[in-house]
Amino acid sequence: MGSVITLAECKRYAVISEYETVYLIDKTANTKIIIGDFYGDPNGAIIDPNEKFVVMYGCGIIVYFLVPPFKEYTYNTKTAQWFEIGRNEDIMWIQKVLQISDKKIKAVLENGQTEIISVEIPD
Repeated sequence: MGSVITLAECKRYAVISEYETVYLIDKTANTKIIIGDFYGDPNGAIIDPNEKFVVMYGCGIIVYFLVPPFKEYTYNTKTAQWFEIGRNEDIMWIQKVLQISDKKIKAVLENGQTEIISVEIPD
């Protein structure tokens, strides 16, 4: 087993990684579920200040919506609980992610380029 790294934390949630797997800990409900898995470990994560979503990044991006009931992450699954960018055919290596508005994030790629990504919270 690898070491546990805290990637992001807020009042209600903590996002941790162990090896290539990312977990969401709901501190209020005392639960832990898998919300992502990364080739080569994640580089980091951010939690929306309004606690609406988590963005994990490294080999691509996973945006996981904090809308219960939480569904555990699985590969190659289409769901309203999360979406992925730059993780399959067109791999993007993400160094950093910044939230620039309630519905937009900026991803800084390994080569220094940036991408603006819209985050639409499901109803």
